[in-house]
Amino acid sequence: MSRLTLAIALFSACAVAPATAFAMQPYLPKSPKSFSKADVDANGKVTAAELAPRAEKRFDRLDADRNGAVSTAELNDALERALERRRARILADLDTDKDGAITRAELDASVDRLIAAADADHDGGVTLGEAQNYRLAKLRKPATPDGAQAN
Repeated sequence: MSRLTLAIALFSACAVAPATAFAMQPYLPKSPKSFSKADVDANGKVTAAELAPRAEKRFDRLDADRNGAVSTAELNDALERALERRRARILADLDTDKDGAITRAELDASVDRLIAAADADHDGGVTLGEAQNYRLAKLRKPATPDGAQAN
């Protein structure tokens, strides 16, 4: 696997949670933490009654004109804002010289930082388990004051 493919795969994996959290469609929790949040009565099962309030909250955020329906324009606006935030996160992480462009050298340096951060046993490679643990650790880190995920 090339460094570019690896970088794209790892960065994509790190972007899934924010994208899922933004989605309007109801979804089942994928991590123990999100499952615990959704399982309001802590009985080990998530019901429609427990998911509905979360889905309705997302719906209300998207219904900008409060007419009880999310139009294509409202959905497009929300998706565009999410895309802008994601673009800003990517540039903040990869564009180390802040010139508005990502060079191959910046990408390579970012891949090196990513591997070093996820390589728990410091053997120069990342196992699936290490990648999953790194991903979970990133999800648990609090957001910075500007709303970006802490590194």
